[in-house]
Amino acid sequence: MLEQLAKAGAVLFSIAGLAYLAGLAVAYCVERLTLRRMKAEGVEERIQRVLKLISRFQHRRDQMLPMLVRLDDQVKSARRRHYMVNKRLADLAVSRSRLLRVLGEEEAFARAERPARRFIAHVINRHVQRAHLEQKAHPFLAPSWGRAQQVHAWAGSIGDAKVLIERVYPPSAGFAVIDISEPDGEAAALADPAAILQPADPPASASPASGVRAAGR
Repeated sequence: MLEQLAKAGAVLFSIAGLAYLAGLAVAYCVERLTLRRMKAEGVEERIQRVLKLISRFQHRRDQMLPMLVRLDDQVKSARRRHYMVNKRLADLAVSRSRLLRVLGEEEAFARAERPARRFIAHVINRHVQRAHLEQKAHPFLAPSWGRAQQVHAWAGSIGDAKVLIERVYPPSAGFAVIDISEPDGEAAALADPAAILQPADPPASASPASGVRAAGR
């Protein structure tokens, strides 16, 4: 019994070995035939050319990448400048028809030794705001007072400017000064004796709207 099993195992292993060798031989023959056919059709040369082209394209891409990054930055910068120019044009279109309220310019340069300084304040009226919320119209003031209105005040100090503004726009009537500041560089310019005769913002005083007063508007 054992001898029969041993013989059967030996036969099985022999058949498996022969099948493996036959398969290996068939695979080798197929490979050789395929390579021979590829050489005959020039497929291998095509593959080599494609690989060379891929390498060249990759090298070209690496060379162009920094230039593309610079061009992208330039495009972004141009878009940013275009946006700022359009925003500036829109602001100018709005400010062209905006009322300019100027206070205290008559005595601004009356004393050459100590000229007045120009302060810019934003004033709002709470009564008009409340009327807007209630969907009503204020009987005396324009609806624009529901938004911050710019007021130019000429005074010796920021405290004097606020007093001047509150005298013309009294808090008892609902007016409130949101903020007040001095434009950058004007204080240094007025400190120069040569700048005393030349105000820091001559177009504002020379424009036809500069004489408009804010009381009752």
